[in-house]
Amino acid sequence: MRILIAEDDLDMQKILKLYLQKEGYEVSLVCNGREVIDFLAENKVDLVLMDWMMPVQDGIKTCREIRLLQIPTKILMLTARGENADEIQGLVCGADDYLRKPFDIQILLLRIRKLCQTENLLFYGDIVLNPNTMEVRRNGEKILLTKTEYELLKFFLSNKRSILSRNLILDHIWGMDFEGDIRTVDTTIRRLRKKIGNDVIQTRIGLGYSLGENI
Repeated sequence: MRILIAEDDLDMQKILKLYLQKEGYEVSLVCNGREVIDFLAENKVDLVLMDWMMPVQDGIKTCREIRLLQIPTKILMLTARGENADEIQGLVCGADDYLRKPFDIQILLLRIRKLCQTENLLFYGDIVLNPNTMEVRRNGEKILLTKTEYELLKFFLSNKRSILSRNLILDHIWGMDFEGDIRTVDTTIRRLRKKIGNDVIQTRIGLGYSLGENI
């Protein structure tokens, strides 16, 4: 899932990017409204997380332009402005949701999940697993996995911030009564990597494996 952060405060940029990447979102950064429009002209995103007060072009004007151009993306407006009239203006201009600063990061993450309709989905970057349909896609393209590969990927996606040992993976996927070789884990991960990309599951030498680098 791709998110574009439009924020001219560099410290806020870094904080938001860190938290969103830890949740598995693919994050891009711009500093003003004109950069938002230029970025969206070349790239597809699921959500624009946009500050109201930005140089060159503010969030309200940018939001209106996105809707006028019929760019298919959700918009979550962030602002320090606290009046009800400001919130109404933000929503009327085309924003899907509005969050006042300062905000709790967990509230922000919840709002993002609801806007992107990812409450029941497991994902990392452009990989999306739907537990209801048992369907896996990367960058919109369906990936065919065996049942074991599917369960393995689901286990990693459910533990995005953890290092998983071979024994833990073996017990969870194959069961505690499995009498085969522990190298079965390595073999299956190699097969899975060929299907979803070698950069997704990282080897942690002497420890096991983890999903991506943000642990």
